[in-house]
Amino acid sequence: MSARASSDRFLSDKQLDAIVTSSLLPLTIALFATALFHMQEQQLTAWGEYFSALLRLAIELSPVFLCKFFSVNNSGIKKLAWWLTGFVLLPVSVILVGDAFAGFGYHLLSTYQTWLMLLVIELAALSNYALAQKRIKGIKFKASLDNVLFIIIMALSLAWALLLTSHHDPLNNQPIPLVLDVKRIVSYPLELLSYWLQTVILYSCLYAIYLVNHHLLIKRVLSQYGVYAYITLTGLLLLVCYPLLAQIALWLPMNDIAQPLNASGNQNPFDFWNIYIATLVVGISLPVIMAFQLQKDHRKLAELQQEKLQTELKWLQQQINPHFLFNTLNNLYALCLSKSPRAPDAILQLANLLRFVVYKGSCDRVSLSEEITYLHDYLALQQLRVENKCHFEIQLPDAAETGPLMICPLLLVMFLENAFKHGIEPSAEQSRLQVSLTVQGNHLIFSCRNTIPESSQIHDPRPGVVSGEDDFQGIGLKNVQRRLALMYPDAHQLAVSTQAQGTSKIYSVELSLELEAKVYDASGARGKPVMSRQVTENS
Repeated sequence: MSARASSDRFLSDKQLDAIVTSSLLPLTIALFATALFHMQEQQLTAWGEYFSALLRLAIELSPVFLCKFFSVNNSGIKKLAWWLTGFVLLPVSVILVGDAFAGFGYHLLSTYQTWLMLLVIELAALSNYALAQKRIKGIKFKASLDNVLFIIIMALSLAWALLLTSHHDPLNNQPIPLVLDVKRIVSYPLELLSYWLQTVILYSCLYAIYLVNHHLLIKRVLSQYGVYAYITLTGLLLLVCYPLLAQIALWLPMNDIAQPLNASGNQNPFDFWNIYIATLVVGISLPVIMAFQLQKDHRKLAELQQEKLQTELKWLQQQINPHFLFNTLNNLYALCLSKSPRAPDAILQLANLLRFVVYKGSCDRVSLSEEITYLHDYLALQQLRVENKCHFEIQLPDAAETGPLMICPLLLVMFLENAFKHGIEPSAEQSRLQVSLTVQGNHLIFSCRNTIPESSQIHDPRPGVVSGEDDFQGIGLKNVQRRLALMYPDAHQLAVSTQAQGTSKIYSVELSLELEAKVYDASGARGKPVMSRQVTENS
């Protein structure tokens, strides 16, 4: 089913994951941005010139992409060395000797803005990776949209402050050249601080509009009262607040000039250009906020679904058949009354079963050898009850043959319970039970075959339904099918059928399962189970 759904998509989940998680893809932003800046500056309009610029930039920036590739695919000192080469040594070298290429008749398209974009993109990627891996310990930072925008405001304000401090009286000598004078910045630290604080206040006026739009108008008004209430209150807010915020910006000392740094470019706080920039903030922030909220809701829904699945799995695997338990206790009581020598072993086997259910039943995985031991004890106790009317053929491997393989607890015993409850116990005739389990590498093949009593052989006239199959699929078998779907969604095949054999019929269950292997780290500690290979065919 999932394979068919994947074929209908433009990109499969695997292809989409490869694109989104690619470490090289974000760096191509600098390549395309530089090519577009070049087309704009040179007033070029031909597509051939655009593709030519992309090709030249791809060649110029290829060393950076190669260094990034080798950095990702190495570790330790080699990883750091490749990263420093690509994002420190190469940019510095190109900037210092870039003019030398002009002597050979070649002008580099990549500028210092290109290298700055590459560095900013790479630092953002590293920050995102660190936050995702929770490697920033001791710093309680919540990567919300509010915090991200606040950091962007601080960074932009600092960038503007550095640029303004680099020039004498920059606001009266516009346009301001995009040049940083480090010597002048160091010489005038108070001027740098003044410009930084004023630009922070300037951006904070827009940030205040965003906060009101996010936490009041969208979260409360739009979600509770609808679109009409949101539009009317937003319009009222902009009309009331825009002259007040514009006046705050004009009160800043840096704006005490003929052409201040505001939307209108004049000293009139009531100019409608001031409301345009406020409206732009609302218009841009609305879809961004909705997208973040949708992602947050999707993440919460996924967490709730995961919790629900875990709860369902715990409920399914912590069940023990009370019918079997009561009958076994009655048999043990009879053995004790007759002082049978088999009573102590039977009590010990029942204790092992209960111990396994209590202490191992809630685990995600147990060793296959433990599961097989549980099957041995279960079958031994069942033989006490039905050995007079059932012939057993059991083929289970030894613990040494299973190796480090892991399996969900109490998974296979459900098939045995189904065979006894619906096949052997109701039968008044001689019955037969055949159980086999083989392991080939990490591949488990389990088979359970039992005779069906005559009274249960009901012929189903519906096409495509195997005769007798539905009659023996009790709650236990449905539970194990659900567990297989949850725990081994793409790693199992289950076949249930009814076959004629002479005068009787055989109910057969065949399970093919791809198991996991228990792994150890270098210190010998047990790690998480891992799949050796993935089964591509869905069950």
